[in-house]
Amino acid sequence: MEEIEGLALEYQVGEPIFTKEIKQQVKEQFEAASNDSFTRTVNEYLRRLEKRGVISKYDDGIYFRSKETKFGRSAIDKEKLIKKAYIMDEQEDEVIGYVVGASFLSANGFSNNMTNRREIVTNNYNVKKPIHKFSNPPIIKKPKVPISKHNYRYFQLLDTLRDIGQYHVLDASFYMSLYDYMERERIDGFKLLGYAKKYYNQKVMHVLDELAEAALDRELIG
Repeated sequence: MEEIEGLALEYQVGEPIFTKEIKQQVKEQFEAASNDSFTRTVNEYLRRLEKRGVISKYDDGIYFRSKETKFGRSAIDKEKLIKKAYIMDEQEDEVIGYVVGASFLSANGFSNNMTNRREIVTNNYNVKKPIHKFSNPPIIKKPKVPISKHNYRYFQLLDTLRDIGQYHVLDASFYMSLYDYMERERIDGFKLLGYAKKYYNQKVMHVLDELAEAALDRELIG
């Protein structure tokens, strides 16, 4: 199946290639029947591509485009691996996870707090293989509800606010930055409050009360 090599070559160097997505692409593009024989055929052609140096194997079910460099074969892009395994299902065009905590706060300008281990909340919380070889893997957590493109920004924010006390950022400027963030990301305050009441504790509700007061003061002043 030369088509499999064509599909593999569409990936960038370092980009992870999940066996399951190759199978899905072959099935959809060529209307192939999905059965044991089909699975064995795809697996065999991927192994042949590995032997030829077109792709490299990272782990069972995970390959990546690689090339020869003066330091040896190029490595898998770990950031893309994390994103594909835990953050974004590209085949379904669906969000399946998000970063929380200090990494989220730093990335969005709330603080300069840095962490040597990211925290990721994901629907794939039981999937450990993609990161088990990492020397410093991210912390993988189970979401309160299944994550989707429609709710992830709400739960990402609420999960971070739940532990906000440990980041030492709670002051007037934080609440204003939070208000600006919500407007920028079009986060509905009533919807956020509804999720908070249903799934989170009083500490989160208190932060949201402080946010509401700060937003009201801002409108009265400005």
